[in-house]
Amino acid sequence: MGFFSKKLKYPELDSGNPAAEQVHEVEDQLQDLMGQVKDTLEVVPAQDHAYVFIGKPPKRFGVAMIQDGAVQSFLAAAREKGLDQAQIQKLNDQLRDAYMHNMDAQRFKTNVAGKEVVVTPCLQLDQEVRDIFGSMSH
Repeated sequence: MGFFSKKLKYPELDSGNPAAEQVHEVEDQLQDLMGQVKDTLEVVPAQDHAYVFIGKPPKRFGVAMIQDGAVQSFLAAAREKGLDQAQIQKLNDQLRDAYMHNMDAQRFKTNVAGKEVVVTPCLQLDQEVRDIFGSMSH
């Protein structure tokens, strides 16, 4: 394994972990997302949805939400709500902060369509991201 290896250094997600079933439920959408982006995906699975950090959080990243079988990027959702660039940047900073608050959350790796994906089953991170997405409606 070379210095620049892209292998993830997290433990394998055990199939008995509830997060494994939650990831399985959004596997088709993750595969679609993988076809659109080449960056690393980090899935924050939850009961009825999942958030996906795309890229290299907390520095350069995007966020998407998977819910009801659909994938929506944070940026598309913000534009749909009519937010301007300053508002989007503020929310993006909040997403970065939420990620950083939860840097010590346990992370795993799993395989989706032959690619390694990071899985972060963290209720706190899920709640913070949910609150940020929800604040776009106000």
